[in-house]
This record gives sequence, C-alpha cells and structure tokens, in this order.
Amino acid sequence: MYYRDEKLLHICVKTLISAQTLRQYFDTQQCTFPQFRYYAEARLKKERDFYSIHEFNDIQSFISTLEPGQGMFIWFSLEPNLKEVHYWYLNKIQKFIQQNSEKHKYLAQSIRDKLKEPLYLIKIFLLDNERKRLKLTAKQFDTYSSLRLSFEIPLFPSDNVIKKINKPPTLSAIYAYFNEKKWIHLTKSNINQLLIIPDPSIVPINISRGTPLPEIIPERKEGFRIGVTESGKEVKLELEDLQRHMYVIGRTGAGKTTFIKTLLVNFMKKYPNSVGVVVDPNGDLAEELATYYKDYDKLIYVDPVEATVSVNPLSIPKGLPKDQAFLLAESNVKEIFTQLFALKESAVYVNYIIINALKLLYMKTTSPTFSDLYNIIMKLRSGELDLPIDDPEWEQKLQQFQELEETTYISALSRLEEYATNPLLKRLFNSDSIDDVLQPGNVIIINASNAMIGSPASFLMIAGWIYKLWYSALIRAALRKERIPVLTIIDEFEVIANLSVLDVILSQARKFAMHLVLAHQHTEQLPSELLKSVLVNTAVKVLLSTEATDAEKLSKSDPDFSAEIAKTLPNLKPGEAILLVKPRKPTDTMVPFKVKVDMIETKRDVNAVREVIEKMKQKYGAKKSEQTDITSLINPVMKYIEKPQILEQLILYHTYVSEGHTIALVDLLKRLGISRDKVEDAINKMEALGYIVSEKQGNKKVIIYGKGLFGNIRAAAPSQEGRKLAMKVMLKYMRQGYYVTPAKQTADLSSRPDLVAIPIDRSSLRPLYNQAIAIEIESCNEINVHPEQVIRNWRKESVKDFAEVHSWTYEECFSKLQELYNQLSDEEKKKVKIFALKVREKTKPEVEQKAEKIKTSQALTPQLTQTEGKIESVSATKDSVANTVNNNNKAVTVTSNATDMANTSNKGKGPEQGETKAINVVNAPSSTASNEALTPQLTQQGRVQLKDITIDIIGKEDSKYIVQIGKDRYYIDKEYMEMLLKIEKDQELVRDVKIEDLNLKIDFGGVDYTIPLVPL
Repeated sequence: MYYRDEKLLHICVKTLISAQTLRQYFDTQQCTFPQFRYYAEARLKKERDFYSIHEFNDIQSFISTLEPGQGMFIWFSLEPNLKEVHYWYLNKIQKFIQQNSEKHKYLAQSIRDKLKEPLYLIKIFLLDNERKRLKLTAKQFDTYSSLRLSFEIPLFPSDNVIKKINKPPTLSAIYAYFNEKKWIHLTKSNINQLLIIPDPSIVPINISRGTPLPEIIPERKEGFRIGVTESGKEVKLELEDLQRHMYVIGRTGAGKTTFIKTLLVNFMKKYPNSVGVVVDPNGDLAEELATYYKDYDKLIYVDPVEATVSVNPLSIPKGLPKDQAFLLAESNVKEIFTQLFALKESAVYVNYIIINALKLLYMKTTSPTFSDLYNIIMKLRSGELDLPIDDPEWEQKLQQFQELEETTYISALSRLEEYATNPLLKRLFNSDSIDDVLQPGNVIIINASNAMIGSPASFLMIAGWIYKLWYSALIRAALRKERIPVLTIIDEFEVIANLSVLDVILSQARKFAMHLVLAHQHTEQLPSELLKSVLVNTAVKVLLSTEATDAEKLSKSDPDFSAEIAKTLPNLKPGEAILLVKPRKPTDTMVPFKVKVDMIETKRDVNAVREVIEKMKQKYGAKKSEQTDITSLINPVMKYIEKPQILEQLILYHTYVSEGHTIALVDLLKRLGISRDKVEDAINKMEALGYIVSEKQGNKKVIIYGKGLFGNIRAAAPSQEGRKLAMKVMLKYMRQGYYVTPAKQTADLSSRPDLVAIPIDRSSLRPLYNQAIAIEIESCNEINVHPEQVIRNWRKESVKDFAEVHSWTYEECFSKLQELYNQLSDEEKKKVKIFALKVREKTKPEVEQKAEKIKTSQALTPQLTQTEGKIESVSATKDSVANTVNNNNKAVTVTSNATDMANTSNKGKGPEQGETKAINVVNAPSSTASNEALTPQLTQQGRVQLKDITIDIIGKEDSKYIVQIGKDRYYIDKEYMEMLLKIEKDQELVRDVKIEDLNLKIDFGGVDYTIPLVPL
C-alpha cells in the first residue's frame, strides 16, 4: 500500500519475506494503517478486455500526484484458475479460427502468448477521505491503464475501509466460469509496472539503504588477492570461485588489461602447479606478459609472425576413442570453417565440398592440413584422384562432387588457397609443435595480433588453441591423469563467441578443471542470447567502467541492486570495478561491492620479447612444413595409373576377344549387362579417339577393335618376349574380372610395377583399390641375366601400396624364378606369388584328351576345368595346396614343380591365338596347413536345380566355375557355388529365383541373396 501524509509517501508491504531480510535493503518498521473513509475498487470496464494483455504505464508519475490523505492499496495473488478460464475461451473460439476469422486468429495468438507466463489476480483500491476527490483520482488513474477501467465507490463512508479490503483475492473455478469476467490480472513480467519503489528524486520518500553498494565481501582466507574495497578491506578469490568461470567487461581505459595481468600473475603465484593461459587478439597484452615472464622456464609464447609455436586446427585429438575424436573434430572444424570462410546458408555446395573432402582426409590421417584439403579438392575435381572406398554413399558423393558447377569449386578453393599456400600461415597452422600443453606450471601466452596477420588468421589461431586446450583437458580425463587446473583468459572473446565449444566449456569444464575468463569491452559485441548465457554461467563478474547503455543491461546481474549498479558503472574510475561473486554455500549471500584492482607493473620491452622468441624457436621451433602427396595419402594405387576407364576397357576387351576382333552391339550389351545409353555413349567417345570403329553389317551394328586395350605396353615390357607375355597376362586378368593397365612411366615414380590389376565390382563398375595387385613381367632373359633385379622387384617401395605382388614368366624359366622366390622370407612370401605361363600345345586327339582327363582325375587334388572345348589343368604337389591372389581370385593351385602339369588343348581360336596355357602359383612350402580342400561336390561336373532354373556345372577355371543356364554360360565364384549347393538342400525355403541384370537373385526364407554372373 502507498499512502501520503503531509510530508512523505509511505510504503507498507505484506509479504512472506522476513523483516530481517528486508532490513538488509530498507529501513523497516511496523506498519500502522491510516484511517480512510472511502475506497474505489478498480475493475475492467468491458468483459471482452479480460483476454487481452493488460499493462500500466508510469505508475510512479501517478503516485507522485497523490495528495495528503490519499493512498493506493494493491493485492497480488497467483491464481491458477485465471489460466483455466483463458483455455476455456481459447477452445470456444476454435470454430471461428477454422472459418479463417483473422480477428479470432489474432485473439487466439494473443492468448497463447499471454499463457506462456504465470497470471496474477490483482485487486486495486484507491483510498481517500473525500468521495468527490476520490472520483477524480480514479478517473486520473484510468489514464495510466492500457485497458479501460471502471470503479465501484460506496455511497456512504465507512470506518472499516482497511478491514474490508485487506483480504487477498481468490477466484474459484465455478465463480470464474459463470460470472462476468472483469477482474484485473497481469502476467508475471508486467507486475513490476505496479509494484515499484519510487525514485526519491521524483517522489518525497525516505529509503534507508546505507551505502549504494554494501561492503559485504566474501570470506576467502586461502585465496589470492585482486584488490581492496573503498575502506581498505582485502579482496581475495579462490580457485573454487573460478571453477564456475569469470566474466570481465570494461570499456577502453577502464583497467581491463590491468585486471587480467593481476589475475594471471597472482593466480599462478598462489597455484603454481596450475596452467595459466592468456589469449590476446591485439598483441600488446601478450608482449607485456612475455616481457614479465621472459626468465620463466615454463613459458610458452606463441608469436604470430615468427611462428615460434604452431597449432593445427584440423588435427583430431589423440588419446580419445576414435569415434569420439572424429565427431569432436568434425563438428568443431565445421564451425571454424563456417566463420573463417563465411559459409552462409546460401553457400551450401561450397560447404558440402569442404566438409566432405575433410571427412575423406580424416579416414587416412589424424592431422590433415589446409594444403591437404586444398589439394584433395583439386584432384577430386580434375579426376586425378579416385576414392578407394567401396561404399555406395561415398560413390554418390563423388559423383555429386564432379557434377557441381565450376564456380562452386573456384569459390571453395579460393577460400582455402591462402591458408594452403601462404608460407607464414602454413608455418602457423600445418603442425602441432607441442603434444601435451597442460604440464603443471606452464604459462601460455598466445599473441594472435589481428594487426599482424589479419582478422581471419587471428580467429583461426585463437580457435585452434582453444580446441587444443579443450582436447588436452578431455584427454587427461579419459586417461585418468591428474586434472590440472587450467585458467584460460580470453581477451576480446567476442572473436570466437559463435563457437559452440564455449557453451560446452561453460557448462562442463568444471569437471575437466578448465576455467574460462571471458573478457571484452561492451555488450553490443555479443548477441543478446549469448550475453545472457555468459551472465548466467559465470560465477564471478568483474564489471569495470562501461557506457550507460551497457550499465543498464549489466545491472540485471543482480535485480536487487539493479539501480545502484546502473548508476555506479558509468562513473567508475580506471581500475575500479563492481565485483559479484556467486555464493558457494547456501548460507552465503551475493552482494555486489566495489573494489579497487591491484596494479602489477609490466612494460613491453622489445628486446625482451625478441629474447623470448629466440628461446621459443630453440625449444619448440615450428616444424618445417612438408608437402603431403595427397594421392599417396588417400589412394596410393592412383600414383601408378590414370583414373580407371572401366567401361571402356570392358568394351575393348570383349571386342578384342571376339572372333575377328569384332562384336555385334547386341552381343556386347548382353555380355556387359549395362544400359544401352551408357555403352553407346562410351563407344562414341572411343570411336572419336580411334580406339574402335562401329559400322553397319546387314541389320546389325558391329564394333571393330582398333587399339588401346594394352595401353603403353611397350614401356612396361620393352622386349618382344616380355611384351608378348605381358599381353597374355593382361588378358588373363581381364577375363577374371580385373581392370588391368601398364603402370605410368613418369620421372617422379622411381618405384613402380610393370602392370596394375584391380578387381572390379560388377554391380557398380567401381574398382576395388584395396585389393589391387602389382604385376611384374619377368622374361626369361631378365631372370637369367638380372636375377637380382627380379628379387628387387619384390622388395621395392611400391610393394607396400598393393595387396599382393604377382610375378609372371614362361614355363621354361619357372624353375629359375622359383629359386629366386625361395630366397624370400616367409613374411615376404605372404604377399608375393609367382606364376608360370606355357605355350599351348597342338590339340590332341579326343581319345588322348579323355585319357589325360582320367589320369588327371586320379591326382591328389584334381581340378578339371573345361570351357569352350578347351581343357585347362592345374596340378598340385602332394605337400602344398594354396589359394592365391585375394578374395576375388581364390582357387589357383600352388605347385613347387613347374613341370608337373597336365597337357591342355584348345579346339578353337581364342584371344591368345590358339596357344594353350596353364597357371601355377607358388607359395611357401610351409603353407600347407592353411589350405582348404575343395568341396567334393564341386570337383565334378553336376547340376543345381532351383525351382524353374537349372544350373549346369560344366567346368572350372581357377577359382571360378563355368556354368550354363539355358543357352548362356557364365563364371560363378567358388564361394557362391557352395552357397547354391547349400540352398539346393533346402528347396522348400526357396521362394523365388530369377536372373536380372547379370545377377542370380534368390529369395531364400525371406532373405535375399544376389550371386553375380560373369558372361563368358
């Protein structure tokens, strides 16, 4: 209640707050109510206004007009039934909303906004001893209300006015629903429009508050000193105060730099086993501190120009679980790029390129650089680099990469170019000079002067170090190491304010012992939500002199002293601050108080800074930037070959091996199982380059081989003998489903194989780079004249980039090759395989062929394969039977006797000019134990029947079985054939079988199986 006597305005309060608590802020006394004879009760004039938001404007002005003998009595009561009435009405008007009534839509939204806050029932009584004057006062009060009011004034005076009105208002649900709704009510946020403490400069009022800011300081016996109060009391803080972070604000000249220096120096003196960090984007503070600590052994000074200590912002934290480390790095780096490269929402494709290129790098290295990122984007765009990833998602990404507009790539590359090519920036960001920066006692001064290196690089430098410090804290926790307190002071922290890591550190860093001090000059540097978050999440606030607008915002840090803070802040002298320290115990109180900050004498000394820089160079010296071969890093096989043109090679191969090196387009399409449009597009390009010729023969389009299947075979195998062998080997691998090409002959490749063979995923025509084979062609002359070179070929640098190394020679030289092979270690033999190719003999009479077949079938592990009237036999010694190559070429038999081979014959002329061949693979003699015997059912010809589809097994070639389905013949891998035999045993579970796109598709018990069919 407010009432006016002859001299002053008095305020009476009925509240649950104790008088003792109120006395901390007011001169409290027992209230004696004066005598009033009349009252005017305020109500809403119109019932429809009940659902509107009610506001009162400048009630202080109204109170200032009260005359002696007048008063105002206000009740505030939180009333839940008010909301129920509003919800009831909201449901009632839904039908009008559904009829698109704009009026009711607006009303409904207004009610919803209103219901977001608690609603208080308000009773307002104007008091007077004169009825006529009271009527005028009521009319005047109505002008301060946003909604029209009416007043109920009794006709006759009463001696019990206070007794009548001194009852808290209530509102029962039934009464609320069935009576006229004219009760005044306010949202919580609007209560302060009525509940005010008048300004003594406007209203004659006495409020005893003592000093504007009480001198009640927290007791910190074990802390470190930061200054003194106006009366000379020592002000200290303890580590526990900083565990919940600190916020520092002060305009230019307010003493912010002085406070930061005092804070760091005194903190490190008190807690010498902690780590102190100062991040300075301007440079002056950093150089002053470098001068102060120049003789300190554990100083780490980061200079932006000399690059004394470098940090790689793209590094993945080491020591954390791989998945967690990857997610952290990817998320944080994406935020850095968004700000560094101004990747707005409109730059979605640029962002897509940069982030996905970085993901590729993270698959291969934990420390990619900007140079790596720049180069991988260039090579992916140009096609110099193909991904060694058997993943449909990444295949789609690669396709999207290459379909993006050129301008998108230029935009991405232009953003990266400076960081990838500028020598200074490369020294600053291409490596991590120090792995563990959180050693007890370290003082880390980071000079990120934007004047020296520009704002973007300054931001990157700060962000990189903040992430490094945070990662180090996480790693120490993950490794159960001692958690060393880390005081991290970031001046002008608005530079990195948009990084979410700040919110993470503010909310979680206490358990990792990382404590932030966030300092800046004025509130407009931060978004309002971020400012609010910082104020809420910092336990210590150091408010130095600010502008009045900032003072108004900061005064909300303590609503009880809001006015005092707002008045005091703009008038503080340099070095003076208002300090707010959050209570650490329930019994503590947080009262803002004024402190004069201690001053630590520091001066910038150019010679001292130069001395520190030289020490840092000797101790940490930024690592010399080395150019990473991005091709070797991502896909080392691409060093040796051009980007595989798989469809083109398949077309050339099928054309070459057809009779007369000519094939009808319809037959080619049948063999390839690829869409006609793709094939014809490839044919047109190849014809333009002279590799093939297409022409009409009758009503058929035919393709005639021209050149190109064997590539630059002369460079890989200069001699005629070697070239002939190489061509036969290439055809052999092509027939088995490999992409084969001679290795590049470039000066920068000092080590290379003769040929490279890569298995092809037939469903996607993607090369399986991780199964790539290096092929060495060893002519008889090479083996006899330069045997040391043959062995060197098995040990040269390029071997590490391939799954296996295959050496080929003719049969007559095989024993010599085997002697050389036996000089290898058992470990080397796991990767190296040797093969013999023999010239086909003339076709034997049919009787002799049958005799050979019978004779061979009596061998220890007979493997008979038959194709197109040609029988090939691969024999095995009694001591060893081994698989070869890899998962795509598994069942070529091992032998240590090159002459123990069955004769073969060929009735027709194939791509190898009627010559007969047999392949033998040699492995270490000790490998017998790891070899598996062939499944008995698959060693003989047979038949598999699956519903309506009959699969005749007519032969075996290497690890593949030759089957006939209808009129067509195919290769099927051994493991798939064994799968078919198992499925055949449970015919009742087979739901459906069909051939589609050169795949045998089986629905077996609700599970889909797909078996590739490779046309002969």
